[in-house]
Amino acid sequence: MTSVQWNCRGLKNKKIWLKVPPFSFSEFWIFQETFFKHEDHFFCSTKTLFYLDRQDRPGVGLITGIPKTASGRIIPTNFSHNANQEILAVEIFYKGLNFIIINLYAPQGFNIESTKQFFDSFSVPVFIFGNFHLHHPLWGSDKSSPLSNDFVERLQNSSFVLLNSSNTTYTTHTGSASLLDLSICSASISHGVECYVSDSNFESDHCPVIITWSKLEHISKKMKTIDWNRTMSQSANVLTAETNLNALTRKISEVVRDNTKIITLPANNYPPWWNLSCHNFQKLKILFRKRALRFISESDWIKHKKYAAKLRFHIKKASRNYWDKIYNITRNPRMFYSMLNKVYSHSNQELNISNLILRNNHYISNSTQQSNLFVDFFSDSSMKHEPIPLDYCGDCNCYLNIPIHLQEVRQAIQKTRNSTPGADGISANWFKKLSIKDLTSITSFFQEVFSTSYIPEEWKHSIIVPVPKPNKDKSKINSYRPIALTSVFSKFFERILIQRITHHLLIGKKVPPSVNGFLPLRDNQLAVYKIHTAITEAHSHKKYFLGISLDIKSAHDSVYKDGLILKCLRLGIKGNIIKVLHSFLQNRTIQVRWRNSLSKTKNVQKGLPQGSVVSPILFVCFLSDFFETLYVGVEYSIFADDIFIFCAHTSLDYISKKLQNTMENVYKWCNYWKLDISPENSL
Repeated sequence: MTSVQWNCRGLKNKKIWLKVPPFSFSEFWIFQETFFKHEDHFFCSTKTLFYLDRQDRPGVGLITGIPKTASGRIIPTNFSHNANQEILAVEIFYKGLNFIIINLYAPQGFNIESTKQFFDSFSVPVFIFGNFHLHHPLWGSDKSSPLSNDFVERLQNSSFVLLNSSNTTYTTHTGSASLLDLSICSASISHGVECYVSDSNFESDHCPVIITWSKLEHISKKMKTIDWNRTMSQSANVLTAETNLNALTRKISEVVRDNTKIITLPANNYPPWWNLSCHNFQKLKILFRKRALRFISESDWIKHKKYAAKLRFHIKKASRNYWDKIYNITRNPRMFYSMLNKVYSHSNQELNISNLILRNNHYISNSTQQSNLFVDFFSDSSMKHEPIPLDYCGDCNCYLNIPIHLQEVRQAIQKTRNSTPGADGISANWFKKLSIKDLTSITSFFQEVFSTSYIPEEWKHSIIVPVPKPNKDKSKINSYRPIALTSVFSKFFERILIQRITHHLLIGKKVPPSVNGFLPLRDNQLAVYKIHTAITEAHSHKKYFLGISLDIKSAHDSVYKDGLILKCLRLGIKGNIIKVLHSFLQNRTIQVRWRNSLSKTKNVQKGLPQGSVVSPILFVCFLSDFFETLYVGVEYSIFADDIFIFCAHTSLDYISKKLQNTMENVYKWCNYWKLDISPENSL
């Protein structure tokens, strides 16, 4: 369900905008300041409209529009309306759901005291949209008022949740902006509701707010089943007979694809642990119950009872395994956060993607054209490749370049979770089911890649899935971040390289202790602890402390590849392993999967590959020489692509001069290595 709330400042001369997004694709309209009187009502062929008319006073006039397929009624408010507070409450029945939309306009500031009892009287989900005209730091304002303070206090002690971020909705004629249009909903449904602010005001001084509720997005659930016995038997034959690397990956992909079936379930609200066994036994139970009732058959009734018992058994087993898995991963914060995302994705079954994408002031509706727009956007790079003469030889570390062992492959398989496969369709489970003989064959193939530095094309190909950023306009292509699905073959090989590189960096103390992230015992807490310790010491010695937070713009995408390889060589990463890494970074391709459509294939020249296992540790190598930019007395702490430089001293002039000189060096360093500092994210 999509709703749009808009303070239109007069709707008579703005009706034309209702034919374009976001109004054209929104099921529900919530408009304020329509300036309509009773005789001014207009007709809409797709909406049933409810009015609160303007009654001979400036401004006001509310409209709530619902689909023709929905039914609704105005709820009496039982309190008098005035020029400062207009409220239109509509109870709606739509697609089997009952909920309430409250349309509100309060030009002098909303007084919660007069309406609190009314808002708390409902037993069904409630949405409250409108112009509250309140300022408070909770939604990004630098001031507050008694009315807004009272409103926030009541909101925090109520069963409602504020949906807005700090994105502004109102702009004055002088250009100052603020957030006046608030979106609120019942806490019971807030996990499935999102809102974002449109970039256009459509000739008003308020921008529309678009709200999506995934509860009404009924989609079919798809389940994948694989005949593993047949798959592994055919795979063993391929591993025995095939010697060509590209052909090996392609043939195994065909084996997995031929033995995989996709079953589409009806659009019901299935629990997250529901599997194919539950589905099949439920179908058999229903089938024999119908036959037993139709033919009065005792044998069919016995089969019905048998399948009902099996269904209960599999439901109990599936649910127990699901919750046991959740319990076990709560010990790992990273895994726990991942599971929270999965639980949220289940309740929000379909990602809130837009069917219309805005490009060059035109809306594109065709899914194939949209996917091609995405692939052009994600592959675009203004970075020019400047090759550097590189010498891979020299004193090669023997550990980095020893032949790949079977034990290394087994450890890589154990550390890899069964995530979504890449374009080849081969999952991590396929590797985990291989016999020792087959694993030995895989080890031989990995060793061939390592010794020849030839990376199969399938390993360099990624499928990109655009995922919407929170609180962004989903009709705009830059409101999505790319999530890459890469080859599992490549992931295992990369893990072997990571293990060797990490061992080399730590044993040889190649990476400064202030560079944290993606290395054992160097997490974000250690980075924060160093800064906290420096602040505490400065305070205890009565020194000034100044720090600068730097954020590298599009950090991984901006990595200078030949510069990275040069830095790796300086760190002692030489021989076959650096040849493999350089080959791995070259001539990569991507496709975008969007609304069941696959885009054209595009070459990607920029930075480190998205979704690659080896990319984070290579980025650590790229930042390993950042300390060279620092003046004496200036310290730093790095986590991933976030850099914090700081200085403590009894003299502010001393600190200012040191940091200024350091920042000049930082900008020279970034310019030399083709990086950019993001001003809006740096402090």
